[in-house]
Amino acid sequence: MTRTWGNAARMADLTARDAVLVKYLNEAYGKEKQLETVLQAQIGRTQNMTIKKRLREHLKETKAHARSLQSRIRALGSKADAGNLPGPEAITALTNKAMAAAKGHVRDAFWNEAEEIAHYTVIEAIADKLGDKETVKLAKQIRREEERMQAFLGRQLSTLAGAVIREEVPARERKPAGARTTRRRRTTSTRRTATTSRSGTRRSSSNGRTTAARSRARATR
Repeated sequence: MTRTWGNAARMADLTARDAVLVKYLNEAYGKEKQLETVLQAQIGRTQNMTIKKRLREHLKETKAHARSLQSRIRALGSKADAGNLPGPEAITALTNKAMAAAKGHVRDAFWNEAEEIAHYTVIEAIADKLGDKETVKLAKQIRREEERMQAFLGRQLSTLAGAVIREEVPARERKPAGARTTRRRRTTSTRRTATTSRSGTRRSSSNGRTTAARSRARATR
């Protein structure tokens, strides 16, 4: 309670301009601190060494982001406050999501990066309109790192989708529906062609026999 009151008092001492900047910087700071826990869980559970290595790198980036935000908030005359971090139950839920991601579903990690990108896009825009070049520079730098991480995760999604299909879908069912439809159409067309050919052959044979019979009848007369 004391920490929250103290931070509120410091916010009251800020100008309206700086208070707005600190508010959004603190939201981003809270998200970075939250993701430190999530990333640690992901690293512990991930078997894919390519993903594990990148997660370790991003954990270092995430901790650096939090420190940079803390420093910028201090420069604006306030103190970084992660008081909005979720409690133990919510952290457990986030960790469970991380475990799921480690099993091949990186979509939650991709979504987290999208949320962070949104945070820094907003901060950059607000800081730019308020003429805070230092905050603009910081937000842009962090946003670019988050975008690189999201791009990496996006590439992994395609690879992991293939792994899910191999694990959960029988080989005979893996062909695209369009390919099966095309094969059926070709088979049907081939059958129709064969049927038409046989019918034509029978008609030709029948016509031939009829012509021969007529010729014999005329010869007899």
